Amino acid sequence: MNKSIYRPDVDGLRAVAVMAVIAGHAFEEWFPRGYLGVDVFFVISGFVITLSLVSRTSASFGAFFAAFSLRRIKRLLPAMLVCIGLTCAILLLIDPAPKASLRTGAAALFGASNFSLYFQELDYFSPSIRYNSFTHTWSLGVEEQFYLLFPILFWFAYKPSWTQDVQRFLFVILSLSVLSLLGFVVYQASAPMAAYYMMPLRFWELGIGVASAAILYHRPDMLQNAGRFLPAPILIAAMTMVFIVPLGGAFVGHILIVVLTTALLFVGVKNEDQTRLLTNRPARYVGNISYSLYLWHWPFLAFGLLAPYSLWANPVVSICSAFLAAILSYHFVEQPFQRVKTPQPKLWHFAGAFASVLCVIALVAAGNSYRKSSGGSRIEAAMHPEFLALPGSGLPFNPTCVVDGRSRQLKPDTFDNCTFAPLAREEKTLWAMGDSHAGHLQGALLRLREDYGYGVHLVETPGKSFPVVEAGGFAPRSKLFQEVQRNWKPGDIVVLSRLYFSRTDPLSVRQTFGRWIEEVGSFADELERLGIGLLLVGPPPMFMFEDIRACVPDDELSCSIDRSRLEELTDIVHRDLSRLAGRHENAEFIDIFSKLCPPTSKVCSPNQDGYFIFRDRDHLNVEGAAQISQHLQTAIEVLEK
Repeated sequence: MNKSIYRPDVDGLRAVAVMAVIAGHAFEEWFPRGYLGVDVFFVISGFVITLSLVSRTSASFGAFFAAFSLRRIKRLLPAMLVCIGLTCAILLLIDPAPKASLRTGAAALFGASNFSLYFQELDYFSPSIRYNSFTHTWSLGVEEQFYLLFPILFWFAYKPSWTQDVQRFLFVILSLSVLSLLGFVVYQASAPMAAYYMMPLRFWELGIGVASAAILYHRPDMLQNAGRFLPAPILIAAMTMVFIVPLGGAFVGHILIVVLTTALLFVGVKNEDQTRLLTNRPARYVGNISYSLYLWHWPFLAFGLLAPYSLWANPVVSICSAFLAAILSYHFVEQPFQRVKTPQPKLWHFAGAFASVLCVIALVAAGNSYRKSSGGSRIEAAMHPEFLALPGSGLPFNPTCVVDGRSRQLKPDTFDNCTFAPLAREEKTLWAMGDSHAGHLQGALLRLREDYGYGVHLVETPGKSFPVVEAGGFAPRSKLFQEVQRNWKPGDIVVLSRLYFSRTDPLSVRQTFGRWIEEVGSFADELERLGIGLLLVGPPPMFMFEDIRACVPDDELSCSIDRSRLEELTDIVHRDLSRLAGRHENAEFIDIFSKLCPPTSKVCSPNQDGYFIFRDRDHLNVEGAAQISQHLQTAIEVLEK
């Protein structure tokens, strides 16, 4: 950044942001909203990038964009390459199933890890996300995508030569920011993962930083007395409280932290005495290394989970290790590359950066191939596939037959791709519908088709049961059901399954269960009039481990849960499902809990005979589903009598 517009308090703000993020990730119970430090980074990024551009001139947009892009590459790529390369090397040694992490790391090198996480359906707030060593790079993806858009907006709405008139630029930025904020608030409820990961819905935070910089650059005296009304220590204390105390809805904390960050940027213009908390030497140094520190803190915390008996399992050791790595990265990677003079961007600069990325990816891929050829890990060997390929087409079940209305949309051919006619003309079709707990029956349903010739239809709608009782309904499920109604015939059977328990500790029956039972009762009446059967599949065991990689396949007590802890809840669900089936001659209830966790067992285990039958804490894999196929067939035979 131009020396004349350097702001030491901004380095201090970076320190606050990175320490909040680290505290939130390492000590979540004390800093439940420490992740909002990323929002501080977004505002700072918009602010600093704008100040770095306002005093620059270029003859053409091409030259301007090339120079801007090269500066960003020099700033971000070297440290990221080193961090991702070394982290992947460690993962190949300690991570028994590194696929998700390696995929996210590769996407991060192209500024697209937020897309990778979104399309992998990896929720930032789910426990298992902590096992992905590059989850935190989603925010870098947001910034890098912003860096592709912002130079275009800056050049055509502002231009470096228009130093006295900033109104049009502010109008464009603030208009886009308002639209982005509205989308962010709306999607918090309907698509929270999109609201969290996607740049257009995060643009408002970077946009506020941009607008702040534009205002202060053109009117530096406009808010010179702001400190009288907004003392910096009070603002910093308020920011700390937001990190610690959850306030209001999901979006309230984001808005509060952006407002407080913006206020501190204004206060710091001519109130250096008030900003000593941010401008002292230790704070500025932590701010200087904050990028490398952000890069390294999450991998070390993930190492502690993947190697629970190592020193890294202690979060304090992990954080200290991250600080050491960040210091080395800053002085021996970041700074040397920043000092390299590139007054005129050349094609080979960009080609070299691209080649470096490909080289790291190739080395990691080679290491992973060698690891697999050497036998991989015992956990990988113990894992069965999550789904089978679809008959005939060979397409993957996910995403072909998974519809969530977000990254996996209902397509014109979804119904046809996920519906398979009976192998014999006189056989029935099993119409399976429901959330992901219907989807995890796929292995059992395709086994029945192979053994008995049944037709099968299955499209899962994650988070949406059938009948849909969740607020707002779900239009894709309604469209799919209309197709089912046009194709079913007397003698067919509808298979319903759903998530019955909360995923919280302590476990509880989901609040929607009672209303769902009522809807299913009415649905059973309709099916009875049509001569169609109904199978009600009960809950499987639910475990409390965060990730299957935390389990030992050869130890059935590993990750197990006391059966008595689940029996009371399971009995409630079984009672209501049995009563409903008892009131309808065309309905049958299937108890899969007792099959997967026999009454003679004191504990329920996610593995049997050294192999996992679950893919996560409550979803069966192909082998687990196959184990209950005969239970389904027995129920079908009862309905046929």
